[in-house]
Amino acid sequence: MAEDIYREVDEELKAERMRAVARRYAGVAVAAVVAVVAGAGLWSWQLAQHKALDQAATGTYLLALRQTDHLPDQVGGSPVALAGNALNGLDSLQKLATSGDQGVAVLARMQEAAVQAARGDAQAALAAWNTVQDNPKADPALRAIATLLWCQHQLDTGDIPTLRSRLSLLSGQGQAWSGLAVEALAVLDVREGHRDDARKKLSALVDSAEIPAGVRNRAQAMMQALEPSAG
Repeated sequence: MAEDIYREVDEELKAERMRAVARRYAGVAVAAVVAVVAGAGLWSWQLAQHKALDQAATGTYLLALRQTDHLPDQVGGSPVALAGNALNGLDSLQKLATSGDQGVAVLARMQEAAVQAARGDAQAALAAWNTVQDNPKADPALRAIATLLWCQHQLDTGDIPTLRSRLSLLSGQGQAWSGLAVEALAVLDVREGHRDDARKKLSALVDSAEIPAGVRNRAQAMMQALEPSAG
């Protein structure tokens, strides 16, 4: 009887440790993607430049970028109320996101999502990313990034079947964000208590030469955290 109780307590401690790992590495993965998005946004912007976008919309977008750049991240609590240039920039982005120019509209919606996430309004950020990923006219690369960010910001609380369904579209071989998508799927495994499944995914990431070094390093660290002897 006593052994059964100790075993049950031990399993619960392991489960809690895995949930803690999921919460920790979900945040790390999100930070990694935010850095990637900046480069992808620049690439899309340069591509859009060659399509002779409306100069007025372009100027408004670039000004809004400067106005909303480097906002401090809000962790927990109510969303931070913006003021001054930051508020004007967000307003401009929201107007551009509903403009007729698809190139600028999509980029504006992505930046709007980044601003909302930074100020702590998760629901507004998720709605903006969802708009991009559901837009068939948007650049496929930006749709994929929007999908990944939408999922990553819900790894700890979102509906797991929905998250798995969307991440599976990004995790196939040859997909640009495959490593990050598999990493997110491993976090979901941890969240559900499927430690062996998580380890298999993480091991595959560690052994893949095609996966970015940062993702491989995080996968290795997460595997170590999932060891039975880990505290």
